[in-house]
Amino acid sequence: MSPRFIADPPQPISWPSRGRHFRHLVACFGWIVWQIVTPFKSRPEEIEGFPDSAAKVTEPQLKQCQWIFDQAAARRVHLEQKAQSTFGLMLFLVPLLASLFVFVTSKSPSSHATVRLVTLLLAGISAIFLFLGFIAASRAIGVKALETLFLNSVIDDTGQFRDYTEAFHARGLLYCAAMNEGLNDHIAQFVKGAHVLTAAAVIAIILAAVPASYVFSGLPASQAETRIAGPVNISSPELTTIHDDLLKLNAEVSNMVSNGQSTASDLKRLDVEFGKLETKVNKMQKSAGDRPR
Repeated sequence: MSPRFIADPPQPISWPSRGRHFRHLVACFGWIVWQIVTPFKSRPEEIEGFPDSAAKVTEPQLKQCQWIFDQAAARRVHLEQKAQSTFGLMLFLVPLLASLFVFVTSKSPSSHATVRLVTLLLAGISAIFLFLGFIAASRAIGVKALETLFLNSVIDDTGQFRDYTEAFHARGLLYCAAMNEGLNDHIAQFVKGAHVLTAAAVIAIILAAVPASYVFSGLPASQAETRIAGPVNISSPELTTIHDDLLKLNAEVSNMVSNGQSTASDLKRLDVEFGKLETKVNKMQKSAGDRPR
């Protein structure tokens, strides 16, 4: 195929007109926010009636009218699917934003009050954008009237069946397609608003994560505290030796008490034994204190 029949992609905007284009984007953003919070009628404005034509409608023309009607219905389904996909992204962003709020308010030190304020401000802006985007997506997939050929296409005002004509059928399909396209354009604005506001919320979260990471990167790691509940049996050669020595001393003291006789040499020997036990205990305490944790 000749390249002259293939359209070129959109070209970048020239530098002199970029300022005007940026102002136009800001105005469009304001229009999107205004449209989200503004109530609208339930159906598009009524169009002018198609003129009655005596010309005969051929089968290819009737098929073309049916194709136009089907395209309008397919576009509405596509727009609603895009709005539902935005909900999936919001389900990911809402817990992330809530976690950021809780983490910053509970863990940030008082020495970084300015950075904490900036982080909370950006997170609040992101929450506002996310809330507006949620409203836009909800209004996009809300129940709305859909024009289609129904009883009036086959029954007249007197309750009798109409005489079928291809022209009347084609005019009905074109009328429904025109009304549905007007409603599709309205839904497309809400879908666009949901996408733009969700993207703005993501940007605000990323900007809030930068100062938050700076604050929490300098925090010391929290030390874990381990508690042991219940009895603990500790066995070591030193404890076994001390236990045996205590049993021997206990036996000797009991023997001395039962006999009622104790000499100075016995008391001196007991004092020496108690001194040895104290030395062993002090040695165990020192080794336990020098042990790495």
